[in-house]
Amino acid sequence: MTPSLPRQASVVLLVLGALGVLTTAGCGGGPPPQALENRTFYQYDDLIATGGNASERPYPPLDQKARPGLPEYMGVSILGATVHLSRQVNWKIRRLSTTPERRFIEYVSPNAYVFAIYERNDSAIDPWRDVLQRYEEDMKTSGAELVGGRVPVATWNAQGREYVVRRKIKGQKGPYTNLSREVLLRSEHRVDLVEIVHQGETLAGVSDEMLRVMETLELL
Repeated sequence: MTPSLPRQASVVLLVLGALGVLTTAGCGGGPPPQALENRTFYQYDDLIATGGNASERPYPPLDQKARPGLPEYMGVSILGATVHLSRQVNWKIRRLSTTPERRFIEYVSPNAYVFAIYERNDSAIDPWRDVLQRYEEDMKTSGAELVGGRVPVATWNAQGREYVVRRKIKGQKGPYTNLSREVLLRSEHRVDLVEIVHQGETLAGVSDEMLRVMETLELL
């Protein structure tokens, strides 16, 4: 049985709608090559290609069959059982790292976006302002532009701040602009970063399918 949504998590729906963070930029043909070739993820030298699901374990309480207008979801436990979420069954694991304290997993969706979760080295007892400042400094050091930020959001058990980040990415035919929605999340025990990478200015078309992912996301 899926746990009921806490009141504060309804903020996620408002932010999804306000920022237009998801899209139907693809029509079943797979994600655009630019998304798959993206080099904006953290610790990129530690990425491990995988065709299996070694980084996931089933978490049946978050399974959900397909419903009108929504895909089927499967509950998974990831990042060394430190994160639970309910994801679409048609997501594929693109890359991952299992290095302790530097773990992350990157999924790619047929609807042309990349969803990833990264461990942060911040302590959960650090002042929130310090956690935010370190993240913002990391972005500026990497040359990223913070288009918008510090928007309050919440998941199943974590409070967060959402940012919209613009980067210029090198490409074979010249640089192109990459937009991502990044959510710095903090629970009682850990700090993680959710990153959704997409092409174009808006991803509003599949916000309904992403809502369940965000509202069930639990940091342990």
